[in-house]
Amino acid sequence: MCCSLITLAQSNFKVSGIVIGVDKEPIIGATIQDKSNQTGVITDVEGRFTINASSRNAVLRVGYIGMKSEEIKVEGRSQITIILQEEAVKIDEVVVTALGIKREAKALGYAVSSVNNDALTAGNEQNVMSAISGKVAGVDISSTTAGPSGSTRVIIRGNSQLTGSNQPLYVIDGMPVDNTELEGAGKWGGYDYGDVLSSLNPDDIENISILKGPSASALYGSRASNGVVLITTKSAQKKKGIGVEFSSNLSIVKLLTGFDDYQRVYGQGRDGRPSMSGQSASTTSQVAWGGKLDPNMDVHIYNDEIRKYGNVNNNILSFFDTGITTTNAVAFSKTNDLSAFRVSVSDMRNWDIVPESELSRTSVSFKGNTQLSKRLTVEAQATYSYESVQNRPALSDSPSNLGNALIGIAPSFDQKWLSSNYKDETGRYNDWNGDKYRINPYWVINEMSNKSKRDRLIGQGRLYYAFTDYLKASFKAGLDSYTFRFTDFTPMYTPGFTDGMMKEMTNNVMQYNFEMMLRFQKRFGDFDVSAFVGGNVMRYEYESMIQTGQTQVIPGLQDITNYSSIETEHALVRKAVRSLFGQVSLGYKEFAYLDATFRNDVSSTLSPKNRSYFYPSVSGSLIFSNLFEHKEWFTFGKLRASWAKVGGDTSPYQLQLEYGLKPYTNKGTSLGYITSGSVPNANLKPTSTYSFEVGMDVRFLDNRLGLDFTYYQQITKDQILSLPVSQSTGYSRAMINAGEISNKGIEASLSLVPVKTKNFTWDANINFAKNYNEVVKLHEDVKDFELAAARWANAFIYASEGQPYGVIVGKKLNRTEAGEVIYENGLPTFDDKVSVLGNGNYDFTLGFRNAFSYKNLSMSVLVDMKFGADVYSMSKMQSHVNGTSKETLEGREGWYASEQARLSANVDAKDWAPTGGYVGKGVKAVTDADGNVSYVPNDVYVDPAKYWQALQNSSPEPFICDNSFVKLREVSLSYSCPKKWFVHTPIESVTLSAYGRNLLLIYSKVDNIDPESSYNNGNGQGFEYGSLPSRRTFGFGINVKF
Repeated sequence: MCCSLITLAQSNFKVSGIVIGVDKEPIIGATIQDKSNQTGVITDVEGRFTINASSRNAVLRVGYIGMKSEEIKVEGRSQITIILQEEAVKIDEVVVTALGIKREAKALGYAVSSVNNDALTAGNEQNVMSAISGKVAGVDISSTTAGPSGSTRVIIRGNSQLTGSNQPLYVIDGMPVDNTELEGAGKWGGYDYGDVLSSLNPDDIENISILKGPSASALYGSRASNGVVLITTKSAQKKKGIGVEFSSNLSIVKLLTGFDDYQRVYGQGRDGRPSMSGQSASTTSQVAWGGKLDPNMDVHIYNDEIRKYGNVNNNILSFFDTGITTTNAVAFSKTNDLSAFRVSVSDMRNWDIVPESELSRTSVSFKGNTQLSKRLTVEAQATYSYESVQNRPALSDSPSNLGNALIGIAPSFDQKWLSSNYKDETGRYNDWNGDKYRINPYWVINEMSNKSKRDRLIGQGRLYYAFTDYLKASFKAGLDSYTFRFTDFTPMYTPGFTDGMMKEMTNNVMQYNFEMMLRFQKRFGDFDVSAFVGGNVMRYEYESMIQTGQTQVIPGLQDITNYSSIETEHALVRKAVRSLFGQVSLGYKEFAYLDATFRNDVSSTLSPKNRSYFYPSVSGSLIFSNLFEHKEWFTFGKLRASWAKVGGDTSPYQLQLEYGLKPYTNKGTSLGYITSGSVPNANLKPTSTYSFEVGMDVRFLDNRLGLDFTYYQQITKDQILSLPVSQSTGYSRAMINAGEISNKGIEASLSLVPVKTKNFTWDANINFAKNYNEVVKLHEDVKDFELAAARWANAFIYASEGQPYGVIVGKKLNRTEAGEVIYENGLPTFDDKVSVLGNGNYDFTLGFRNAFSYKNLSMSVLVDMKFGADVYSMSKMQSHVNGTSKETLEGREGWYASEQARLSANVDAKDWAPTGGYVGKGVKAVTDADGNVSYVPNDVYVDPAKYWQALQNSSPEPFICDNSFVKLREVSLSYSCPKKWFVHTPIESVTLSAYGRNLLLIYSKVDNIDPESSYNNGNGQGFEYGSLPSRRTFGFGINVKF
């Protein structure tokens, strides 16, 4: 027989047939069941079946996941062809939950969101999490402007941790993996070194499930306190012979945003005059406070070369290249009755918009299983990836940050001139701006360099043993290992590093997981009962070695031994967690479901009396639509609720003093020191997170209309913090348990099928999420906790009591009760105390996706929207200080005319009453004879350059912008070639596609930068400085299956 028996029964009439979809393709694994006696079979690899029906008039129920179930009357037929229609919304959808267990979505008492491979790869986004931005409610995804080699920040239902990471746990095929981001860019600069997600091949991923709340993720323990992202890779599909799949994509990368909205009226120079000598020109290439542009005027530049004083079109944007990305992947699969395997190889190459910046990534994966006996099955899988990056862009205040060098270039200065004048005939650096913190961009890309290599292996093996049909055991051993090597070379003569410098960093990470589980599943009458209990042991080790060489011996030789001074830093971190966990699930008549879970972790990072901590969860769902008779307008209704508690530990070595060796010696002897400035605390206890959520899922009109709604509230207590203490203790900080953060919010997903005909379907989905966040309390002695600090204006990002997490703080402008800015001598005044000026986190997010299909042609459009966040744009501040911003035009002509009149009259500035200039909008104080103060409109003229320069380091308020945006995030178009084209060939299918990512910034209130620009993915979001242009991608691809 070509099918498998589900239930044995007496046979009265044999029926054979085939089950196919609307595309005429066979459906493998569809169930056919006789309604009268429950006899059932499943279809084979050709979609065929044979069943012994109870009679010639039997009724067969035919079903398959994702398809509408059909009831077929036999009516004496021995051969039947059955066509199943795809469901618009899948009621019996199976999702992956904690520990990799697949369950029906309707049975879950908490929210789980899934994204399949089609949605993941539609735009050919190479970072798997960036690819789902805007597609899942309650998941905020962002990245830096570092490009394809950068990392991704994923926040589920708001920030809840004051220290450490707020990002979720990542689990690949049931194996937790390390996604710890290396220390990224800060206020003084740095790099984005990427993360584990940047090395995954999206083509190998079958599905991503996101467990949002503690109830969904509680079984993963303390590592999952911020949610879980479950990544399921592809397995071999049942089919004849060896399956082969090949895909290839070519993408063109252009600039989405750029430095193109600057003033083009005044050029290089100061005080309204152009630079008329090479000496003055060498210090004003980034100063645009000169005279009015005149294409007929001759001016000097750096080497006394004569140039015209006109506007240079694209004088900044022309620095960047057109990027290219190629991806090629091939996969082989094979199945038989006992075994299955899939092997894939992929290669990705990227030449970025930043000149001389390249990325290559190669990955090989294997996934297979075999049934060794009737009761014993073995699974194994492994993924190896190798990534090489040449010249990651520097970020933030790095002197080599190209963005910082370019944003200040005067409109009359042609940056292309720098390409042949960045060094002299002896190879020494040519100063072009008098600023060692803004290095010539061509010196950066041609003389400075950095490179990195990342090797990663993720592998695991599993054993499954079935004692009976309802009692099974499993054992799993997994490994996640990677090595990251980074070299940063700064040649001799570089400003600030005239003797040269080199840094080599090597990081090794090893994480082991061992897990055993015993699972029971059986039906008792109307009750479905399942339960499991298990244990897990996790061991983690991180080792870092950093060598820094100073004073190069042989110019140009890039070797760490070529430096007269070499300092070495070494760090070793180890951690272990032992766990017990379990779950009991009850189902009644596919109507009511109840789950209860527990987990107990024992962490090596806490003291013996506190290191063991227990946390439970309970959840339930009610399919209330089963209470009513079937109505065509009401398809499905479900209520769900859950409660959970999750614990959390801390990083290693917080309980006692830790000692280390200084990277330098004294007379040949290494010096020891205490590595931390924090007082250790041997009594630290676990962090606790309490969560409650309720939700509803309703669908109407045969799944043409659906709404999924969730309300949640979550509070995290006993945060493990390092808080300031008196310096008299010998320490600057102390580790304590303190702090409480609350998150509560709503999530909603609306699905619509406005049009559905035989050949045309229009699907629409809108997802919405709003999170209310508050730092409820910190400590009786500390009311503000610093998350990040800015380079300028003494701006900070705080977690402050009574405020949302991550507020932007600094000195604010003094204002009257009516809100008018108070001026003194024409310049704004500032409050001496620090105030809240904004919030770097979004109030709410919206995603709107439309999908259209007509016969073999499919199209999807995704619009991504985020509202309510603020950003302190230091790029905007610098453009005002340098005079390149359009806002700096106001008052110039009047001031320069006034100055010309003063000079003509030979009057000293202190004795002159300006007749024009910039007048700040606000009021000034006046005092009458009795000493009473009142306010009148400000009418004092000031030099616009002096006005904006006075704000540079005084207050961030004028440069805090609304960071809301609306983006056309993704458009994809695909065409499935008719199968009749490939009859009598080994080709099974061919799909052609075209796509675009980040195509259009529809709405934004931030000038010249992408609102998603950030120089790191840490907890302190809301600062931007020297951002590179964001990238827009167009491409096309082909997928062929054999």
